[in-house]
Amino acid sequence: MKPVALSGTRGHVPGLPFMDTATAMQRVGNNCGNLVFQYAACSIINDPINVIGQDIPWQPDRIKKDHKAVVIPSANFLRENFDMSGFVSFLEKCDLPLVFLGLGAQADDFNKSSFDFHSSILRLTDLMRERSPKISIRGEFTARVLEKYRLNNFEITGCPSNFINPSPSLGDIIARKLTSPMRNFIAHADEPWPKKPTKAQVERRLVSWAAGGPGIMVQQAVPEMITFLRQKNPFALNNKEPKFEASLARALMPGEEIETFRTFMATKMRTYFSVDQWLEDSSHFDFSVGLRLHGNMAAWQAGTPALWITHDSRTQELSETMALPHIGIEDFLENCETVEDAWKRVEFDSSTYKSRRRELYSRISDVASVAGISTREVN
Repeated sequence: MKPVALSGTRGHVPGLPFMDTATAMQRVGNNCGNLVFQYAACSIINDPINVIGQDIPWQPDRIKKDHKAVVIPSANFLRENFDMSGFVSFLEKCDLPLVFLGLGAQADDFNKSSFDFHSSILRLTDLMRERSPKISIRGEFTARVLEKYRLNNFEITGCPSNFINPSPSLGDIIARKLTSPMRNFIAHADEPWPKKPTKAQVERRLVSWAAGGPGIMVQQAVPEMITFLRQKNPFALNNKEPKFEASLARALMPGEEIETFRTFMATKMRTYFSVDQWLEDSSHFDFSVGLRLHGNMAAWQAGTPALWITHDSRTQELSETMALPHIGIEDFLENCETVEDAWKRVEFDSSTYKSRRRELYSRISDVASVAGISTREVN
């Protein structure tokens, strides 16, 4: 039986402790959250997997000869100002069935209907039409975008990361944890210098909660910050200039002494290049909250209740599709002054979640099956 070729990783970066940060971030597409849904794809597929660039080289002829399909954990591929020319050319040359998992369109406005995609994205949609019997997509917003480009061969599945935990009782486990007191928490950072003022306000609020209470904060997607976090590692190499530290301190903790900021970064801030460790650490907390989909999902799959702060089409459609507890960013800023306020806003129906998750898993299994790929059995 031929294996499948997978674009991405198995959910970790081998050799990280002795790797410079620029290389490490390149391995994860400048976002450690990518590791989470790539890890999920590997856990869902029941066939042998070769990871492209790790187990096998980026050689289309060899991949075509030795594999039955290419699996692509896709995230927010459909977005403006995104050039995928090199990757699309690679997929064209592989000349195999293409299995896109969790494909998403991204926009600031959930009602956006007009897009100025790079020509490579249009080539990608042509490939989907030609070589993908079915496509796994995030939700209704992505469905509307694909239909606009005459693509109808999709199944709404949410994100593959929703299926990391194999237990059919995951919803019940989370519901039970919600009945206990919230004694500690994990928050998920977005970016220190966002274009939207509301996101900056949320970021500062989460920082203040973690700095002043029983919580930690995870940064997953800002290379400059992760470089700063790893600067004590002598093998990381890419140290930041002192002026960067001052700018970061002003953005995240305005008005605080620099030593207060340094203590926060050294003791409260984390980043992860291994999903296994991310899941394990997240399981130690009572609550997870933040702007990052995959940071919260790591906690959720570890059995920790979470609240997703929705701020764009991606976070809104995913939380709605998967029946996850969520709150709009304006609502959060107006009504969640403390982490306890956010905890109280978690509304979760385990029965609804369980049935929705089962239905979505059936759909993603079908996407794989029509391409000749077997998936993990679930109850």
